[in-house]
Amino acid sequence: MRPIQGFQAGLLAAALVLAGALSAAPSADVPARPTAEDGYFQTIVRVDDGVWLIAQPQPFHIQPIGNVVVIEQSDGLVLIDAGGSPGAGRRIVELVRSVSDKPVKAVAITHWHGDHVLGLSAIAQAWPTTEIVATDATDAHLRGRSMKAYPKGAPDAALQAAFDARLDGAETFLRDTLAKPGLSERERAGFEASHRLFAQYRQDTRGLVLALPTRTFGDSLRLDDGLRPVELLHPGRGNTDGDLVAWLPRQRVLATGDLLVAPIPFGFNAYPADWQATLRALEAKRPAMWIPGHGAPMRDSAYAGRVIALIGHTRDAVAPLAKQGTSMEEAKKRVDLSADRAVFVGDDPWLTRWFDRYWTQPFTDAAYREAKGQPIEQGEG
Repeated sequence: MRPIQGFQAGLLAAALVLAGALSAAPSADVPARPTAEDGYFQTIVRVDDGVWLIAQPQPFHIQPIGNVVVIEQSDGLVLIDAGGSPGAGRRIVELVRSVSDKPVKAVAITHWHGDHVLGLSAIAQAWPTTEIVATDATDAHLRGRSMKAYPKGAPDAALQAAFDARLDGAETFLRDTLAKPGLSERERAGFEASHRLFAQYRQDTRGLVLALPTRTFGDSLRLDDGLRPVELLHPGRGNTDGDLVAWLPRQRVLATGDLLVAPIPFGFNAYPADWQATLRALEAKRPAMWIPGHGAPMRDSAYAGRVIALIGHTRDAVAPLAKQGTSMEEAKKRVDLSADRAVFVGDDPWLTRWFDRYWTQPFTDAAYREAKGQPIEQGEG
């Protein structure tokens, strides 16, 4: 199982994407809604002068909602990303209005995964003149095969039903896992919370509509302002082939999208060598604050350095296996990232489970393809 980006493979964004196609009838016993301790519902906090972060208080969920950065400019607000569902989008609108009366004039999308874009329809409804900005590559994914499962322009009953059927499979997985013996107390608590989150997610994803970019760019686009200019950059491939970052040069604040995610990086369909180079280029800007695609703001580059090292260690472990003819499946069994895993998640059995599923397994796949000179392609949401 892996997060649904879009409903990927791209993370249920970011998300549960089941490793195989699961189908089942919806659960007869409806789980309770999320508790405050589950940390599902996003909150808003000021992280710098005129800059706020909308994020989930609990940073790791198997169905995540991407962070949203709110930047106040003289004539309006700029958002970086838009949340993972229409329900999340409506809550984001309320949170934005709680800190500013200014309109949202632009939303910049860091990448195409659903946990970062599926709230756009609610935001565009609240501020109809807002510009939706993305890189050319991300725009192509949103309009093309990667997000073909989502209705564009208006709800679609058939596509909504297909999406709901995928949620049925995810809920079946959660119920079946909870029925198994041998789970640690921490794992059981994690799966129980995930079951509650999926009940809310089912409500939040009613009326799915994918809003599309109205403005695109190749390498850079500046949203100028006397107080807080924002530079939108495509620094190179990494987590996807169209990653966008937002750089506030005066505040030295960097919003990274899923190029940086804490506590567990997401390694699906990534570009290993390019990702390393991209993060090093961002590190060279010496940000005073990194705002990741999931997780809390960081006041130094230490975590970015750990991710750069993790990418390198994984590539170094996989490349010799690929070059000596080991199959990809065998390579996934033989790659040992236990030392790196301990750095990221310690001995937490819940996070250990998802480190292996969200990083070790998918990123080994990407590193293997890189070593063999095979193409790496983005998935489908």
